Amino acid sequence: MSSVSMEGSSGSPTAEDPGESGTGKKLVIEGYPVDGLSIAGHETCIIFPSLKLAFDIGRCPQRAVAQDFLFISHAHMDHIGGVAMYVASRGLFSLKPPTVIVPSSVKEDVESLFKVHRKMDGSELKVNLIGMDVGEEISIRKDLKVRAFRTYHVISSQGYVVYSVKQKLKQEYAGLSGREIRDLRLSGVEGRQIFVVAEIEAAVSALEPPLYGRVFALTQGF
Repeated sequence: MSSVSMEGSSGSPTAEDPGESGTGKKLVIEGYPVDGLSIAGHETCIIFPSLKLAFDIGRCPQRAVAQDFLFISHAHMDHIGGVAMYVASRGLFSLKPPTVIVPSSVKEDVESLFKVHRKMDGSELKVNLIGMDVGEEISIRKDLKVRAFRTYHVISSQGYVVYSVKQKLKQEYAGLSGREIRDLRLSGVEGRQIFVVAEIEAAVSALEPPLYGRVFALTQGF
C-alpha cells in the first residue's frame, strides 16, 4: 500500500474549486504540483492541478473533480471506477463538461456506462468522451498537447506524455521588426520554429526513488 501524496483532508468542497479543499502537504516537482493517490488494486488517480488534468480517476477523489481533462490508461476498476462520479460531480458544481480520454478500444463500453447511469438517475452527465489510439495526439491548450503511447498490461492499456509547444523566431529573421515578421507570415513564409518539450516526463524524472518509479508507472498506465 503506497501513496503519492496525502489524501486525507477535512473541509467542504466549493463550487469554485471542489478539488482543492484541505491543507495536506503538496508535492512539487520542477514547478509542477503533483497530487493524488495510489493504493494497489483499490484506487489510482494522479493529478497535475496546474495543468488541469488527471491520469486515471480511481474512485474519484475529491481533488480530481476540479481537473478539466481526465486521461484513462486502462479499464481496470481501480483506474476507471469513478469516471461517472467525476462527470456527475462536475455537473453538480456547475463546472464545464470535462474531456475524458480513453483508449479507443474501450470508448464504446465507457459510453454505454454513461448511458446506464443516465437512465438510472436521470442525470445528463455531460462529457466530451474521446477515444485515442497509440500515437495520436490531442491539444489541451494552445501550448500543450498530449500523446498516447503503448504500455503493456494484462488488458489493453496506454500511457500519456504531456508536451509543451513553444515557438521561437528562426535565426535568419532575428533582426526583423514586428511588422516585417507579420508581413512574412501574411506572405506564407513561416518565420518561427516549433519546439516540443515533454513536460511531465521531465518533471517525473526529477523524483528520487522510490517515488520516481511509482509515479512513472502510474502515469504510464500500469
